[in-house]
Amino acid sequence: MKNQILKKIYRAVVYLRLSDEDGDNRESDSISNQRILIHSFLKSHPEIQVVKECVDDGYTGTNFNRPGFQEMLRMLEEGEADCIIVKDLSRYGRDFSGVLQYVERILPKMGVRLILVNDNYDSLTPNRDFLTLRFKSLINDLYPADTSKSVRSHLYVKMTAGQCVAPFAFYGYLKSEEDKHKLVMDEVAASVVRDIYHMKMQGYSLTDISEELNRRGILTPLRYKQVYLKQKLKTGFRLTEKPVWMPTMVRRILLDERYTGVLIQGKTTTPNHKVKVVIHKEEAEWIRYENAFEPVINRHQYEVVGNLMKMDTMRGAKGLALLSGLVKCGDCKESMVLKSPDKVHHYYVCSTSLYEKQCSSHSISEKKLVGAVTEAILHYISVLVELKEILAYVKTASIPRQRLLEEDKKLEMLEKESQRILNIKVKLYDSFAEEILDRTEFETFKAKYDQSLEEIRQAMECQQKEIRNLQETLEKQQEWLEYFLEYRDRTEVDRLMLVNLVKRIEVYEQKRIIIHFWFEDEFEKVLGLLETVNRAKPDRKVEAFLKGKGAEASA
Repeated sequence: MKNQILKKIYRAVVYLRLSDEDGDNRESDSISNQRILIHSFLKSHPEIQVVKECVDDGYTGTNFNRPGFQEMLRMLEEGEADCIIVKDLSRYGRDFSGVLQYVERILPKMGVRLILVNDNYDSLTPNRDFLTLRFKSLINDLYPADTSKSVRSHLYVKMTAGQCVAPFAFYGYLKSEEDKHKLVMDEVAASVVRDIYHMKMQGYSLTDISEELNRRGILTPLRYKQVYLKQKLKTGFRLTEKPVWMPTMVRRILLDERYTGVLIQGKTTTPNHKVKVVIHKEEAEWIRYENAFEPVINRHQYEVVGNLMKMDTMRGAKGLALLSGLVKCGDCKESMVLKSPDKVHHYYVCSTSLYEKQCSSHSISEKKLVGAVTEAILHYISVLVELKEILAYVKTASIPRQRLLEEDKKLEMLEKESQRILNIKVKLYDSFAEEILDRTEFETFKAKYDQSLEEIRQAMECQQKEIRNLQETLEKQQEWLEYFLEYRDRTEVDRLMLVNLVKRIEVYEQKRIIIHFWFEDEFEKVLGLLETVNRAKPDRKVEAFLKGKGAEASA
């Protein structure tokens, strides 16, 4: 029989595979070592002629959707080869049922000889040990499952530690040469990102921005990485002959919070190591790490642009209006649109009143509104200039912490609320004892009030900490002031200044206007702290500010 085997010449495909995902040993299972082992085996088998070497480097063995494997199957099906040589069964695949299907049914039916060098398996050999082979296939199947759990756990630890586990950095950043888990800014791409944000804040639409980038000849993110950074990237999107910027690309960049320096990972997962269906996680499950790398834009710019993205900022015949998108109806909260019946005078009117007739027009002259908004902004800035001076003055005051805690009105309010809920709980116990409430009702109400008490307790701890560290708290509160004080010498308001300082403008009946500035909560918090300071240690200068410009600005 041996002589009969030698008379036949087999046309063999050498198959090599390696995958980190399966936990393969990079050294012993390397492609080069597999190749050396197989060619050493072939020296003593002259009846086998190699017609093709198929390689899958970086492809998991848990499925058969591999380019090298599929090419090998094609050759077998078309009669170009009738023998497969592999280092061992794990290189062929790690799917237990799938591997045995090939070994015991598909390949014998095709008349293909299978040789597993390290497993001492040759399908031509009589009395083959199928039982041992099955055990090996089962072990090969279980190994990547265990490895997958270990890898996922390891990746989770890295992500929570602020290490980037993605194979490539996102547009605007590069992988650090010193540490592949750290991102460093790519100034070339980062400058494009800054321009995109700046254009949006100036009133450009997504289409305007994409057209401007194309006019400048700026490479799209993918082409930039392929051409400029020489990265071998692929995409599932359909590519044109000359890729161009599209509004959707611009939108993705404008809504990408990572440009503020926060690393966001773990947004997707898969059911297990075999099923590669992508599952998108809820935002609450994402892994966030603040200040992971240098930001391209600051947090305020990101929030300003996010606010603008929700607004209708369409350009009219005379271009983009200064207040475009920012003017809202005070009653229905819908946008107010700019109209000009005589093509000379322009008025803002409630959009709901125009189309649905469910609200009054709230009509107001654009010229008068711009004038009122300008005056309010400049006045608010002057108040903040004085506020900064007051804060610097307060820093020099020495006030006992205990006195501050006693005089803090917010703490007093929280304490009263805490006592109110405790009194309710006492009555709750009485109602349960008197069988007015059954156990289910009692436990439901108790859980509700316990949660409220815990929230109040946390709020009190936070407030006490801020009072004890008053100077540090006031220092942090001053950071947002700089966004306003940057414009302290301005006498006019332009679009960029407007969107940086104003979140929205509400117009009510009788032409009453309310302007909502950015950082209103922070401003109120500073005033609250100043009031606490003034009660603990009365000061004419602080009191004058609180009664004058501070009260006026917060009204």
